[in-house]
Amino acid sequence: MSNYFHSAEQIPAGTVFDAILVLGGGVPEDIRKPPIYTQERCRAASEVYHRLQNQAQSSGAPPKILTLSAGTAHLPQALSADGLPIWESTASAAYLIHELDVPPQDLFAETTSYDTISNAFFARLNFCDIAQWRKLLVITNEFHMERTKIIFDWIFHAPSDTMKNDNYSGGDESPYELFYLSVPDVGLSEDAIKARREKEGKSAATVKNHLSQKYTSIEKVFEFLTSEHSFYTASSLVERGMDDGTAQDKVGKLVQDSYGGISRGGRGRDGTPRSSPSSSFLSGMIVGMGLMALMLFSSRRGSVTKYRSTKR
Repeated sequence: MSNYFHSAEQIPAGTVFDAILVLGGGVPEDIRKPPIYTQERCRAASEVYHRLQNQAQSSGAPPKILTLSAGTAHLPQALSADGLPIWESTASAAYLIHELDVPPQDLFAETTSYDTISNAFFARLNFCDIAQWRKLLVITNEFHMERTKIIFDWIFHAPSDTMKNDNYSGGDESPYELFYLSVPDVGLSEDAIKARREKEGKSAATVKNHLSQKYTSIEKVFEFLTSEHSFYTASSLVERGMDDGTAQDKVGKLVQDSYGGISRGGRGRDGTPRSSPSSSFLSGMIVGMGLMALMLFSSRRGSVTKYRSTKR
């Protein structure tokens, strides 16, 4: 059986998974609205989950769903009404619960990672290693799948130099069996998809030809994250925290769109723009102020007319 599917329907009947991993896709519009393309990932996860849930009624428990990602390095964090972060994984979990009827007891949210490498690293160490989830289905969009597959194969098959797990020494003896499901690139313009694919291709080549060759154990991946990764190296985090806002992000506007840069304005599934809540709010204020001015003008005009009539 192939380990790569382009739709949930391609997964053979009778296939079981211990867990379904849904990658985060960018800044959510609000707690229940991850970006449109992330919603597509959630819908695919829900479809597989409910199919296996029905199948499990006679053969065991359904798979767990693990939503991934705290946020992205390319955009500010979404905040709740009380000022706390709305993690990407939280928005995906909320969407799965409230829109797709996935039971909360089968949902887990990872809230530490900020890119695909850390998605895989923290999914493995914080969840899969501990929960003994071995057969995994990883879901993301087509534009993101090549790099995702390279990274997850690298991280999940990396041996441990210090921790022995089921006599695992890496490579073909890995206890993990990974499957991948890609979903359509909806909710983004063609230009944004093109820009993101170009970035993904370059990053995938770096991971395949450099990072995965150099950092060959899970401990060495940890070393990479804590000494070279800008979101996990203490000095880099300090510098970022002290930035006065003048530092420029290295990615362009089109790539930012594919990290949720348009989610607050958003696009429909066909990629056409929608008005953002902030734009709608501003428009509403303008309209409201105009109506108030008109009412005030009408009121004053009525008062003047009444005054003139009484004078007569």
